[in-house]
Amino acid sequence: MSGKCSTRLAGKQRGIAVAMLVFVLAFLAAAGFLVHFGAAPLRIERDKNTALVLAEVKVALIGWSAGQNTPGILPCPEDISLIGTPNEGSAKSSCTLPSIGRLPWKTLGVGDLHDGNGDKLWYVISNGFRTSPINSNSLQQLTVDGLQNAAVAIVFSPGPALKSQNRSASNVTNVSQYLDLINNSGTNAFITTGASDSFNDKLKIITKSDLFKVVNFRILGEIRGDSSQGLSRYFSGYGNYPFADINADGNADNNQLVGSPSYNGSQLANSLFFSTQKKQMLVNNNWVSLVQYSLSPDKKKVTLLLGNQSVTVEP
Repeated sequence: MSGKCSTRLAGKQRGIAVAMLVFVLAFLAAAGFLVHFGAAPLRIERDKNTALVLAEVKVALIGWSAGQNTPGILPCPEDISLIGTPNEGSAKSSCTLPSIGRLPWKTLGVGDLHDGNGDKLWYVISNGFRTSPINSNSLQQLTVDGLQNAAVAIVFSPGPALKSQNRSASNVTNVSQYLDLINNSGTNAFITTGASDSFNDKLKIITKSDLFKVVNFRILGEIRGDSSQGLSRYFSGYGNYPFADINADGNADNNQLVGSPSYNGSQLANSLFFSTQKKQMLVNNNWVSLVQYSLSPDKKKVTLLLGNQSVTVEP
């Protein structure tokens, strides 16, 4: 009997061991499934949040630029000397281009945005977009994936830290600890892809076309004017619109229907009047020569054309 009992006991123990082994294997398989497949939705959600933040910043940068006294100008990166102060997130007043650094979120008025991984955003600005003349003929000078003259600015999400990166408090302004490969080299060349073990940056490209689709309408709006200046003021005083300027002296030329908008007018002159600030903005950035001004024969309608944007002005 004892032999049979010990045999049954050993069988039960083996059964328990087998059951435990099956349970452990099932648990490990389930854990692996969750790690493998459960991570995907989390990664997708992080990437979605990153994409939304990058798109928001792109719109904010273009809007900020279009609203400046020099439309088309772009801000410098963040002034790192202000980190930890109430003015953290403000742009540097000047920078040597191309300039890369953390996004000047306070200057843009977007709040202290982070990507889906919880990191702050980075930003680079091309040469040619800090000082006059700035206009739709300005050359974008950032290279992207080998394509030269591809962008006026780029906003970066740095992605999770790579094994080689240290994002401790002492490195929060060290671009090499956030951006990968040539994106942290300090040149005007950037890439959007790379091997997963050495690259995970996400880039939002801002092209000249993106920028000046909005800025051009700002310029056309200034020429259209209001009760204090531009075409609207002229019509309210004369009941028609002035002739075009064909010799670039800022004065309307008699009987000329097509040319550039005039800008040297006063209350006693037969040309468009602008405030000193608006006149300097238009002239110093060579906008006037880029705008085609077409007057109808009855002088009751003007069509303004700048690039692919046009505005028709009539009473």
